[in-house]
Amino acid sequence: MEDRLWLGLAGLFAFLGALRGAYMCGSRSKESGRLIDLFLLAAWGCQSVFLYLRGRSIGHCPITNLLETVAFLGWALFLMYLLVGSAYRLSVLGFCTAPVVSLLDFAALIAPIDRAKPLPKLGWPLEVHGTALLLAYGALGIGAVAALLYLFEDRTLKSRRVAGWFCTFPALGDLLVVQRRLLYLGFVLLTAGLLVGVLLSARGNWDWVKLFWSVGVWLLYLVLVCARGILHWSPRRIAQGMVCGFLFVLLTFWLINSWSRAHDFGSHLPGCGASGPLCER
Repeated sequence: MEDRLWLGLAGLFAFLGALRGAYMCGSRSKESGRLIDLFLLAAWGCQSVFLYLRGRSIGHCPITNLLETVAFLGWALFLMYLLVGSAYRLSVLGFCTAPVVSLLDFAALIAPIDRAKPLPKLGWPLEVHGTALLLAYGALGIGAVAALLYLFEDRTLKSRRVAGWFCTFPALGDLLVVQRRLLYLGFVLLTAGLLVGVLLSARGNWDWVKLFWSVGVWLLYLVLVCARGILHWSPRRIAQGMVCGFLFVLLTFWLINSWSRAHDFGSHLPGCGASGPLCER
């Protein structure tokens, strides 16, 4: 229960960051941006404590069930914002991220998804696989938020109906740079995570549903990576692709993993059943 308290505190700090962001837009002041970053940093710190305590209690990287996965995804989203968004003073980007992470944290605590799951002793490759993929989705998620802000700001400027709160928004060029860098970073992490996953799948049975979905997601982001230099897509079209791509991942990830048995190594490795000697909880 102690670790769940830290996750609740993370959700609370994220919610306070969202409220402060709403006040910043309403007051048309950019000075509130530093306080938003402090709230989000506090939320990320609480998430880090939760993941550390949970990992120490289970003796494994805390990505063994849906609650831990959701918490890790929220942690990755804030990490990518703090590394990239805060460097460009994109407080609005943090304001848009905060309510999403707050909702994820509170939903994970309320839903009955914190259930222990047996794990095979596959060592660090299994942890690298899960960690790299969740960090990739964190980078691509923040990139999608930056792309959404770019589309909104571009449309507002073209309509010539600019309100006073619009002064709190970052420059279009900064949003494009952040979006591009997060796309490249996310694609590299996604590729690394999938390669490790292929190596792990070779030690069990292939799951064709998960395989086709993973290849489809990778090809989708490969197109976006090549869109600017090879396909000559406009920034607006790339931004639309970023938003649609992450929405597709977000809406299908949970369904695919509920159908998939790609991580059920216990039924494929000798001596590793629900309580076999090769499994650990």
